[in-house]
Amino acid sequence: MLTDEVSQIQEVRYCLKTLREQMASRQNNNNKAESDEFSRRLDEQSKHLQWVEGEAGERGQRVEELQRLLGGMELEGAALRGKIATSEAELLQLRAAKEGELEKELAVLKEKIHHLDDMLKSQQRKVRHMIEQLQNSRTVIQERERVIRDLEEKVAFLEAEVSTHTAICVVVCVFEG
Repeated sequence: MLTDEVSQIQEVRYCLKTLREQMASRQNNNNKAESDEFSRRLDEQSKHLQWVEGEAGERGQRVEELQRLLGGMELEGAALRGKIATSEAELLQLRAAKEGELEKELAVLKEKIHHLDDMLKSQQRKVRHMIEQLQNSRTVIQERERVIRDLEEKVAFLEAEVSTHTAICVVVCVFEG
């Protein structure tokens, strides 16, 4: 883009130089008509050269502005990449710290679960022992109730026998007396 403009400028300058040389040669010949034509062409070429140089200057300024903007964007991109790297490092540190905390918490919870399991097993043993004692007590009570019933039957039998003997004694005493 700039090389095309530079080559155009060089071409225009060459044309101007050629025209000037031709004008000098023609002026020596005092050819007024040709001299006027050359002057007109020289003015046109000068104006064209000024226009091309103005365009080239504007384009150069635009290129410089774009380069400046590009440089700013590169700096901003580098700063953002730095922030990203810092943020990623912080995130890794936070993850590691959180992981450590969670592992400690997990260990504490496992210990509590183990302790609760031990307590549960102990309570289960106590309940089984109490159930066995209750069953043994029931068996003892049933055995004692059976013994009491047997004794009550014997007492009833003996009372019946005593009543019968008393009645016989009364009858015998009544007959003897």
